[in-house]
Amino acid sequence: MRLSGFALVLGLLAGFLTFPKAWADELACDPIAIDLTQTPQRTPNYPNLKETLQVQAARPERADVVLLGDSLFAGWRTDLPSAFPSTVIYDFAVGGDRTPNLLWRLEKTDLSHLRPSAAVLLIGTNDLAAGTPACAVAAGIETIVEKLRALWPQTAVLVLTIPPRGADFHALDDRRLEVNRAIAKLADRVDKVHAVTIDDDTFTCGQHGKPQLAEVSETTRLSCDNYADDNLHFSTEGYVVLGRILKSAAIQSLDGNVFH
Repeated sequence: MRLSGFALVLGLLAGFLTFPKAWADELACDPIAIDLTQTPQRTPNYPNLKETLQVQAARPERADVVLLGDSLFAGWRTDLPSAFPSTVIYDFAVGGDRTPNLLWRLEKTDLSHLRPSAAVLLIGTNDLAAGTPACAVAAGIETIVEKLRALWPQTAVLVLTIPPRGADFHALDDRRLEVNRAIAKLADRVDKVHAVTIDDDTFTCGQHGKPQLAEVSETTRLSCDNYADDNLHFSTEGYVVLGRILKSAAIQSLDGNVFH
């Protein structure tokens, strides 16, 4: 009996060691972090909650495209009508949102009647800034995608990669790039989901391709016309570039361009 028990332990250990790498990575991700990103949670910030209520109140009767995310999309809101005059776009984005905050808004807002041609998701930079592990951020993004697929089964979901940020555009890069790789894999295995890559070097005006600075400060801060002075949010020029990226992605991934 003792020998059989020992053999069983060895067998279980051998099975664990031969798990696919994806399984091993999933097991290695902190369950607490995953629970944090997958559990809907109302934003605790007063300004962001006020913006949430304003965005909910602006819910239209119909929309060709719905944008979902944080301030990187919310900052585009006033320019969307002129950028895409023939497309009805509902900007369902709120500054400061993390994945659980967006999940909460989707849970508390009835969007089922919209049935857009495309839903575009850009989120995760605030989760990374809060110290959330990349694997958990990726899990939160996947949960949002699953909710969108259930909400609008016929709608294509475009998931943008998280763009660079920071004084030298390399802040949080280790985890950011890991999340972006997970976004690409998600698109490969989920129907009607398409990864939209924001080319890091091109979008940062060639700055991301430079070596990471040993020390960064206001005096060493790199600049790019696509970014505001904080090297996080986008400028007017940046949104023009983002619009081109989405148009190209729609032409390649969807039956036709939905951004006019």
